Amino acid sequence: MSRRRFLIGAALSLSLFALAGPTAAQTPRRGGTLTAIVQPEPVTLTSAINTAAPTGFISGNVFDGLVDYDLDLKPRPALAESWEVAPDALSITFHLRRGVKWHDGQPFTAADVKWTLENVWKTIHPRNQATFGRVRAVETPDDHTVILRLSEPSLAILSSLNSNGAQVLPKHLYEGTDVLSNPYNNKPVGTGAFVFKE
Repeated sequence: MSRRRFLIGAALSLSLFALAGPTAAQTPRRGGTLTAIVQPEPVTLTSAINTAAPTGFISGNVFDGLVDYDLDLKPRPALAESWEVAPDALSITFHLRRGVKWHDGQPFTAADVKWTLENVWKTIHPRNQATFGRVRAVETPDDHTVILRLSEPSLAILSSLNSNGAQVLPKHLYEGTDVLSNPYNNKPVGTGAFVFKE
């Protein structure tokens, strides 16, 4: 078997395994190393600025989103423990998990969400410029609360807040830099299950 055929087979097997997900008999365990073959090789490792599938395969495991989705595609807690949509649907309030740290040890706060939404999602993200276009203001009354004020109701927002669709970046590593050329795009620091090594 040629090296190329072996690598293609291994990549397909890994992809199928990832798509299948854990079975009821499997129990998660902490620690260890995940080695993955991702083809084509991603040009960046941050889905906040690139929506290509290979980028999402990596960054979706390094970062968490505000929400995740169950098998019925309904939002479930992730970085946000809970949320409320106002009766007029013109605001969404997110209550963030406490004690979350970026992989470099810095605390994750509402300031990270606000900064990312205003400086990445609404300005440079290829898809989120439209998705979050109705957000007219982001309020952070404390470190664990984010309120999105909308110009009109938007169904798209709650369907885009996962680790691939709307990745929150660490403000302390991106603020004051050119987001598109920031070196942390290729050595991501997230809050997710996997810490990026190389």
